[in-house]
Amino acid sequence: MNPVPQHGTPRTLTTPSELPGSTRVSALLKQLCENAPVAGGTLAVATPHGAVAYAFGSRGAHGGPVTVGDRFEIGSISKTVAALAAARLAVTGQWSLDDHVCDLLPWLRLPAEAGNPSIRHLLTHTTGWITGNDALPGEAGQAWGLASTRAGSPPGAFFHYSNIGYVVLGLAIAEVTGTPFHRAVRELVLDPLGMSGTLAQVTGAERESIVPGTVPSRDDAPWTPGDSLADAAWVEPAGADGNVAANVSELLAFAVHLTDPTATPEAEWLPAAVALLSRERAPGGEDVLAAGRHLPVVAARYGLGVNVEETSEGTLLTHGGGMIGYGSFMISDSASGIAVAVLLSAPGERPYAELLAREVHASAVLDAANAINVEAPVLSAGQLDPVASLLPVRAPLQPGTDELAGITGCFRSYSPWFPHLELGVDGAGTLVLRAYAGVEAPTADVPLVRLPGHRLRFRIGADPRLPETIECDAIIDGIVHVLDRDGCRYSRVAAR
Repeated sequence: MNPVPQHGTPRTLTTPSELPGSTRVSALLKQLCENAPVAGGTLAVATPHGAVAYAFGSRGAHGGPVTVGDRFEIGSISKTVAALAAARLAVTGQWSLDDHVCDLLPWLRLPAEAGNPSIRHLLTHTTGWITGNDALPGEAGQAWGLASTRAGSPPGAFFHYSNIGYVVLGLAIAEVTGTPFHRAVRELVLDPLGMSGTLAQVTGAERESIVPGTVPSRDDAPWTPGDSLADAAWVEPAGADGNVAANVSELLAFAVHLTDPTATPEAEWLPAAVALLSRERAPGGEDVLAAGRHLPVVAARYGLGVNVEETSEGTLLTHGGGMIGYGSFMISDSASGIAVAVLLSAPGERPYAELLAREVHASAVLDAANAINVEAPVLSAGQLDPVASLLPVRAPLQPGTDELAGITGCFRSYSPWFPHLELGVDGAGTLVLRAYAGVEAPTADVPLVRLPGHRLRFRIGADPRLPETIECDAIIDGIVHVLDRDGCRYSRVAAR
């Protein structure tokens, strides 16, 4: 019988000395606050022996101290909440995962190559759709824009993370339940699991109750230690891809329910729904951060709203979240009876929350082994300086020659999700897209591949199954002045 984590409100710590692996975790917290663009955050861990929570740093770039009761946007961990709602509808017979999306939403228009995707394909990120349309805030508007994009692969064939897939999932849940998505997810998941303080919709009315997000002051240059930070732009996410804000105690409670779904007998549907999350698997999954110390992962494939990671010690259910100025990560370890939750005020495109959560989890696993005098598991050590490894130095890009001369340069949009990009030629002579900030922006240079039959339209990424494109427009005297990235438009600006 597997050990189970302690349910209930975690005990608040005033110092990190009682955290698992306190010496290492304390050092990592210090590094994050001094050598990374992290303003502050909270972390919590539950084990069979108890649960504790700790707060550190400031509320945003210029605020007072963080407390464990502070809410943060949890970003894409909202997908796990939405997936659990979808799983509940499935195990209680209110819909089937094989229901076709366009049957539930007859108004939805998809790319010609998109086939006939099902709810299962939405949940497992296997629709073949683009990652997202961050140019529009409204969920129906984002879904409507799918018709002008392209599908990179048929349904079920390829794992490609898609926020817009979960936006459509939320619209489908609203249609089936006959209630707005935020209300449906509260009735289906949050209230039954006792998460009364968690917000299912982020609105301006709740802004003061949420810790401000934090981003580097500049979005057109790499951040280095000592550079200034700023409060992030305010947005109001309501779609199933990132609609939830919570404090760390309630996020930990959610992770504990995934770790031990039998501990809430009044939620009779929960064990079957949680089992469904990990039983369904996509062909691939999210990469596991190798920078810091963690349990070695043998295989990782995406389930329904969770990354299912197989380790030598058992199966982990994990998910991270990135919003504009927020990072989060959650680990559910049923084999060890350990659950971990981390919330940060930090740029969501960098995996600082995952780095911290995996260190806390690894330390808790070691402590558990030492407590019962059994051989400790072998851990992956990661980088000598994991925080520095997440801020790699890249050589400057070069302007293009010949036909690329009019394409390369810097471009800006008004989308805070992906505000600035640079097109240039790297050391290998490849035309690439580079971004320095933005939660939907790539953190590494991405090659641009000209699409057949299109002189000025490029696929973003080398893999031919990737659906994202960028198209050149407004060509004046041979110079491209406008780019269209799947509906989000950028105009040329001077390099700074």
